Amino acid sequence: MKIKKIAVAGVAICYSIFLSTAMAEIIGISFPNYSSSSWPVQGQYLQDYLEEDGYGVSYMLADNVKNQIKDIRSMIDNGCEILVVASIEDKALSKVLDEAKQKNITVIAYDKPIMNSDAVDYYVTFDHYSEGVKKAQYLVDKFKLDERKRRLNVEFFSGAASDNVARDIYNGEMSVLEPYFDSGILGCLSFETDFEQSSTRYWNGTSAKKRLRHIISLSQYRRHSKNKNLDIIISEGNDIPEALNRTLTREYGYKKHELPFITGPDCAEGSFTKIKNGQLPMCVFKDTQTLAYMAKVVVDRVSNKGFVTFLENSSYFNGIDDIPTYSLPVSVVDRNNVESYLAAKEREKTASGTLNL
Repeated sequence: MKIKKIAVAGVAICYSIFLSTAMAEIIGISFPNYSSSSWPVQGQYLQDYLEEDGYGVSYMLADNVKNQIKDIRSMIDNGCEILVVASIEDKALSKVLDEAKQKNITVIAYDKPIMNSDAVDYYVTFDHYSEGVKKAQYLVDKFKLDERKRRLNVEFFSGAASDNVARDIYNGEMSVLEPYFDSGILGCLSFETDFEQSSTRYWNGTSAKKRLRHIISLSQYRRHSKNKNLDIIISEGNDIPEALNRTLTREYGYKKHELPFITGPDCAEGSFTKIKNGQLPMCVFKDTQTLAYMAKVVVDRVSNKGFVTFLENSSYFNGIDDIPTYSLPVSVVDRNNVESYLAAKEREKTASGTLNL
């Protein structure tokens, strides 16, 4: 049996199509549906890979935690044997996943860890701590912090406090940057450098914009001021850096050349071309299509063999258990290496007829 999800006037309707006289194994996919995010695309990648292998798929996108819990419970009740879940809030799913465990349903956490639950069997993700390290090292090299004499003012706009991915990125960044704060080469006029202080609910651009207004008012940042200039904003995701850029230009009159250096955006459609043309300084490349395929491989191995073999010491502690983990690397792309990524995408375009970035 094959289950899909379609939307009619905002109502999710599941319908069934018989593939054959034999019932296909049903895989449930529960992903967030943030605005301007890639979750619908990633979910479609995974659904397509699974359906190509003959699985039935129940694929649902949720705008909030309450709806995600409802979706997962519906998948459990409708006979899903494996759940692939990208949690909206990483500590909010313990109870509903206990129901999955009681029915011997395998749970695969996708991209985001699911914390404080012993129902999670596997985790498929990117190396988010390494992402933070690489972004911070990029700043060290770009601004020559080891040679610098004048202080640079930095503000943090991290992802959601309810998302351990954001915390992992932040911890990776601070592992590199903390010595420069200690030495005084980096400073923060708002003094809001802790993760909880700098976090942005649901990675939301509107929330980031409000906090930026607060920080500018609190810290009295001024353009072209030796001590009060805002030099660097360390931000995450896509919505946050875009909102910060718009706010500074539209509300505070910053010209393009006056903007602080803003980190954060994941590589999206057109990013490589924008970098080549000088319209975007950098982006963080995460191969979401490969991540979806990796999740499919884990589903295959669980379904066909009943176990998955992981590399030694590849695990993620979710507060209760060390979860066996598959982790993909990330990379920072700028004008120094963008040509190799453009060439790779051109080869992909030639092979498939589709250009994704």
